[in-house]
Amino acid sequence: MTNRSVVTKSVTLALSISLLVSACATDSKTENTAVGAAIGCAAGAVLAKLTKNDAGTACAAGAVVGGIAGYLRARNAEVEEAHKVADAASKVEGAKVSPVETQSVQVLDKSTNKTEKVTAFKAISVDIPVSQLNTPDGREALRKLDEYARKTADERGETIDMTIANAPERGGSSTKVALKETLEPSGKGKVRRVQMADPRVASNIQRITIEAKNPSRLEV
Repeated sequence: MTNRSVVTKSVTLALSISLLVSACATDSKTENTAVGAAIGCAAGAVLAKLTKNDAGTACAAGAVVGGIAGYLRARNAEVEEAHKVADAASKVEGAKVSPVETQSVQVLDKSTNKTEKVTAFKAISVDIPVSQLNTPDGREALRKLDEYARKTADERGETIDMTIANAPERGGSSTKVALKETLEPSGKGKVRRVQMADPRVASNIQRITIEAKNPSRLEV
């Protein structure tokens, strides 16, 4: 068997293992980082064998790429899903959807001090006419917003804020007032729901905002 054949089969095997592990992984920030690191390490070890380099060094290098890649994959999936939720909300008659907000996170690999910038979901805000809340499109938009908040909380293992704001009653406060707040478990995370009276919201509108808190810098 030629050296080229050995290289081809080894690389194919490494890629096959990577794809199998990826298919079983969730989009969890922690799990993706760990799975990515394991894939990177395995790939690094194969490369070390093929190039006659130290396997430990190659494993570390592969894990760096895999770990950051895992975190990147999870954040990209969140942003993509947020745009889908926004598209669903835009189908509601009279609805106004603000652009999906994102935030840059500096991801640092502790073993090499290499840093990469990752774009993470920050917030989405939707204004839905009160008259449309019980229509099929209105109910579907609310369902998708609620589902997104729960899924993001679960996969991040964090608390996601979901605010439902309406205009205050006539003669009410001229500033924002929280009327009710609950903290609901959602898998590995929680959803903080706040019902609010907000004078900035028109009387015929309900504003739903989902917000995540991202670190400006993260180590993997």
